Amino acid sequence: MPVSRPVFLTLLGTILGLSLTYCVSSVARLQKQSSAPECEQLTESRQRTGLILMGIMTAAKYVDTRAYNVWKTWAKHVPGKVLFFVAEHTESIHADLPLIRLKGVDDTYPPQKKSFAMVKWMAENYLDEFDWFLRADDDLYVRGNELEKFLRSLDSSRAHAIGQAGLGNSAEYGLLALGSTDNYCMGGPGVVMSRETLRLLSPHLESCLQHLLTTHEDVELGRCIRRHVGVACTWNYEMQKLFHNNQTTSRAYTGDLSEVRAAITVHPIKDPAVMRRVHVHDRAFRLQALRARRVSLRTERSDVQQPTLVRIMPNSSRDLTPWDYINNNKILFCADRVNCPRHTVDLSIRTEMGDIVTQYGYMRVEPRYGVDYVLDMILWFKKFRPPHRTTLSVRRHAYVQQVFAPLQALSEKNLRSNLRRGSNFTGENAHLHMILPLKGRAAIFARFAGHLKNICARAGDISLVVVLYSSDDERENRATIEELRQSFVRVEVIEMDDAPFSRGIALMKGAERVPADGLMFFTDVDMLFTCDALHRVRLNTILNAQVYFPIVFSEFSPESWSENDRLLADAFHYGRRRGYFRHFGYGLAALYKADLVAIGGFDTKIEGWGLEDVDLFEKVSGRHFIWLSVHC
Repeated sequence: MPVSRPVFLTLLGTILGLSLTYCVSSVARLQKQSSAPECEQLTESRQRTGLILMGIMTAAKYVDTRAYNVWKTWAKHVPGKVLFFVAEHTESIHADLPLIRLKGVDDTYPPQKKSFAMVKWMAENYLDEFDWFLRADDDLYVRGNELEKFLRSLDSSRAHAIGQAGLGNSAEYGLLALGSTDNYCMGGPGVVMSRETLRLLSPHLESCLQHLLTTHEDVELGRCIRRHVGVACTWNYEMQKLFHNNQTTSRAYTGDLSEVRAAITVHPIKDPAVMRRVHVHDRAFRLQALRARRVSLRTERSDVQQPTLVRIMPNSSRDLTPWDYINNNKILFCADRVNCPRHTVDLSIRTEMGDIVTQYGYMRVEPRYGVDYVLDMILWFKKFRPPHRTTLSVRRHAYVQQVFAPLQALSEKNLRSNLRRGSNFTGENAHLHMILPLKGRAAIFARFAGHLKNICARAGDISLVVVLYSSDDERENRATIEELRQSFVRVEVIEMDDAPFSRGIALMKGAERVPADGLMFFTDVDMLFTCDALHRVRLNTILNAQVYFPIVFSEFSPESWSENDRLLADAFHYGRRRGYFRHFGYGLAALYKADLVAIGGFDTKIEGWGLEDVDLFEKVSGRHFIWLSVHC
């Protein structure tokens, strides 16, 4: 029976509609199944709040010292979150310290239970919010910027256990129940775990804690990771530098800090003062990197003149700046200054050049532009592939320019007012206590006294404390003291009788007669000074802030000058025949008595003359003073 045309079209449309509906639904279902994991992963990644969660284990006796010092230093500069894990009943006097009190945990050492409980707590509370997790102690320093650069180069979705691999010390080697291919991440320099590692590890932490084979919590954590995650600690030589552990000396990181530059973590730092020192060093590295980045961006601009080795075109030989020679990063030889002997390279230059291997170099200062360096460098290359294992050296010359920053105007008045803020500064009218050790030398003391009488009428309020030792010239010295007492000078004599002469003991005896808030000026009998010099002593010495070491001009003898020398007798013409500035002496010093007591005073074990002034200078430079060493 033939089908009519309308019926045929209706059947055909129904079939096509059902087929199209089935195809569309199948494609939609397939797309949903294939895109679901990607959407979940994207959503999960979007929910994470930081790169790394750092768990710091500490104890009740260290929570307000080491732990809080960590919180106030490097913890402020990490790309993530820092938490401090303590025993259940631990309290802190610092309300801003983020403490996590672990239930059922005490400060028992070794801290296996605390360590495993901390890792489990991080997994239960923050597993989906961070890519990486750090287990650390309260004596660890972490360089946040370096850690971020390192971790962003790795895939946190894969299992990783990162740190310095260990097998135990010499006494424990072979006794830690480790397999032939097993190791563990040493707990001191820190253990970094990826999110995947923590996800696989967390269900087995309780079981691992119940089956400990040693008393070392880092060994047991590494064993647990190896058994249940299937990865070992990163096993390569470079990790010894990146996760640096210095157990060789009790004075670690108190001297040279060159090892910090290549490190990501630094351990151990138990002294808060050393922790702050390392932190300042790390911040200086960061500032240096930012400045280099700024210079690099500036040079990329099309409107900026590209740097050149020739920054000034001389019109004559007098316009040429000579180069000073640097030998082996240690000794600098001046090229154009008669009164400049060879001396050690400045600490700032030596520190920067210490990171490269140099044999010699040259440097010069262009006052309008900066400092130029020519460095002869040796680059060492090691070939490890047998049979041609060898070390090759290649010499290169590096041309370096250190550009001065833009000029900044700074008011000296405002600078000094800022230094004096919070200080009991008495200003230009401060009473000056001059302390003078004296044994013999009657003629020189008479010259000193006569000069002092002439300037005291204009130099303000001054008193002289003479620490007098017995000598053949004692009668003449006492007569000179009586003449001084008849003038404007107030003189006090401390009798040392026949005691062996010691400048350090004499100056400390004189300081005992000065009030606690008194301004002291240590001097010698062969010194002459102007009224302006004493005025500068008052200006440049600030209580709790600044110590003043005047630089002496030596061998000043106008009677030996020629007629031509006398015609050029001003402050801008001097040479070896006229005298020289003694840059290497610290005998003259001005400071307040309270500051002298704070730094420990002079070394009274030193006999005779010398070394006690250098010892004082080193004590001052080691404290938080601004020490001025200015031409007198």
